Amino acid sequence: MRKRLGGLAALSALLLGSCGHSPKLEISLPEKFEGQTVELVNFLDSTVIASGTVENGLVEIVRPDSAPVFASVVIDGRTRAFYIVEPGKASLNDSISSATGTPLNDEFSRLMERLDSVDSLDDMGLYLNFVADTYNATKENPIGSYFGIEFMKYADLAQIDSLLAEASPEFAEAPKTRYYRNFAELRDATAPGKHYIDFEGETAEGRPAKFSQYVNNKGFTLVDFWASWCPYCIKELPELAALNEKYRDKGVSVVGVAVRDVPDDSKAAVKKHDITWPVIYNTQRRPYDIYGFSGIPHHILLDPEGNIVSRGESLRQIDARLEELTGATATH
Repeated sequence: MRKRLGGLAALSALLLGSCGHSPKLEISLPEKFEGQTVELVNFLDSTVIASGTVENGLVEIVRPDSAPVFASVVIDGRTRAFYIVEPGKASLNDSISSATGTPLNDEFSRLMERLDSVDSLDDMGLYLNFVADTYNATKENPIGSYFGIEFMKYADLAQIDSLLAEASPEFAEAPKTRYYRNFAELRDATAPGKHYIDFEGETAEGRPAKFSQYVNNKGFTLVDFWASWCPYCIKELPELAALNEKYRDKGVSVVGVAVRDVPDDSKAAVKKHDITWPVIYNTQRRPYDIYGFSGIPHHILLDPEGNIVSRGESLRQIDARLEELTGATATH
């Protein structure tokens, strides 16, 4: 489901202070960040709104304009946390990914805790309902930007267009909004009932390989889009292996597709985690740009004719679906 930010474990401390009522960002970082640039990046349009350089383990960023803005804290191209630029003092530490200490930051932090609780239920319907309700409750302030985009990552095109019809021009016309609406169009073109779209990657030996070569035309194909750097992908591998064991004699084939990954890293992960099903390597972003998913792991189930049965479901949901489709009984 939702792919959360990696923790701020790389940071020894991340603190936000204030100079009078102006937003001021003070960050303490480990030695490995020395000399690097820290940026506050506008969440909706990806423009840099303030920055500073790490010197002697510290960086201070002051933004004289205190108009509230939802921003990402970015170091070396990676989003480390979220911060709502507003008057007053806020703070971050290395175990959370949202600031606290000012009204909007405190509210966002509370909402993120609730979002994590909903996410842990592994139910996309509940998740979408929560982010939609939260967007509607916060769309008059910067918090709505985050939850509106989060909704767009997973909702269908009709739901998204309904939301955008009543959204502010600032949100509806933002580059990030347009980006995720385009992804929704891709998801609509590859929704359940539609035929899969082929793409190319490589074999473990580096030879060209098409996805269609791995589709089981005599049974069901469960496609797992994953990467070696994705902790959630790795965490679910035992569950995926159990699913493979349960259904491989019932006409179900599992195919892994390594995305946005270095082929050697993918191969090392296959060996380390004893992945026994076929894997297509070096597809990079091509599957994203065809199927419109926003995070991994992402699963697509195909029928023998190559039509999409389901997509975006958890392995638990896929297990229940395959039990019904193949007549398998649960194993304990």
